[in-house]
Amino acid sequence: MPIDYVIIQKVIAAVLVGYLLGSIPFALIAARLRGVDIFSTGSQMAGTANVFWNVGRRTGTLVFIGDVAKGSAAVIIAQLLDVSSLLVLLAAGAAIFGHWKSLFAGFRGGDGMAALMGVTLAMIPSMALLGIATGFAVILVTRRSIWRSSWGIAACFAVLTGLSLYYQVDRELVLGLTGLAGLVLVRSTIARRRRIDLPGEEEILLDLELDIDLDADADLGPAAPENR
Repeated sequence: MPIDYVIIQKVIAAVLVGYLLGSIPFALIAARLRGVDIFSTGSQMAGTANVFWNVGRRTGTLVFIGDVAKGSAAVIIAQLLDVSSLLVLLAAGAAIFGHWKSLFAGFRGGDGMAALMGVTLAMIPSMALLGIATGFAVILVTRRSIWRSSWGIAACFAVLTGLSLYYQVDRELVLGLTGLAGLVLVRSTIARRRRIDLPGEEEILLDLELDIDLDADADLGPAAPENR
């Protein structure tokens, strides 16, 4: 079977665009505008949750929208390039990797959960809405756990996998997305464990993550002087 160089070129272009989009460090930019170094604050990751809890809730919401949008954009551009559905997963993975290792942030970044949501919404929108709604419900129920985001992602993709297998639709896509979700969860878990294992960091993280009784509309100010 002859090699289709046009397809290869399209896939390479989609992967490069996906990585560059994923690399846009919305969390880093937003935190700097508020006078906060996101890499020495809270979880020390440039992600939505760290901005939301340690920079400001409105700011965190905007970062969340940006991170979701860049994941969706990577998939949409790959689709516009006429890349096949399964190969679009490569562009999706590149966007998430870009969020992990941002070209514009010294190859640092966040855990990629919001970017993963964007990718999933763009690839399987109908099922994704139900899965994400389930994930958010689990996050609310487990909101006092430092692992609440991980539980939410796990619940979301458990629902998506169950729906896909039950109705026999988009099985390959869902399994591929679930694989990406597994990588995101592994990265997030390793990062949190490293932080908790540092002397004194467990207390800092617990204090940080359990601070949920503030007014939901209140925008938090810059982090404390010690940049916890």
